[in-house]
Amino acid sequence: MPDLVSLETLEKLLAEGKISSAEFEEQKRILFRHSLRESGEHKNPKSGIVYILLAFFLGTLGAHNLYAGFWKRGLVQLFLTLTASMFLFLPLMITSLWALGELLFKNKSADGHMMSGNRKVIWALRLLVVFVFVSAAMSASYVDLSLPMPDISEEDLSAAKELINS
Repeated sequence: MPDLVSLETLEKLLAEGKISSAEFEEQKRILFRHSLRESGEHKNPKSGIVYILLAFFLGTLGAHNLYAGFWKRGLVQLFLTLTASMFLFLPLMITSLWALGELLFKNKSADGHMMSGNRKVIWALRLLVVFVFVSAAMSASYVDLSLPMPDISEEDLSAAKELINS
């Protein structure tokens, strides 16, 4: 079918029976997208998959928020992460949970448009992240943090006392 010029032409072709109602709807969608693209009002939406991957791997640095256009949020996360060592790494834990929450629940970019991408893939990635998070938390509970203490004989103990006293 040739590139259609206007909605009126489409309606005329539908009324004449030259196109079906399904073809009319499809061509109407194509015409609408084309007109939005030409007007400059329609920007390419951000990818939800890229957003999730950035949040998972670089979330504490705020990379996902910078990608989605949330500049202030992203810079706050970056600042908190870079200064975390001065505050016993508490800000790093906060930004980690913050990034996890955004990864799971954020669907729109800063301009208000829904993020693009296959919704099934996005939900599968979110479920995978939850699985990894829960697995990591559970495996961390199995880690024994006590250090092994060597057996010290009486001879070694007396030798150490002599070294200290001399």
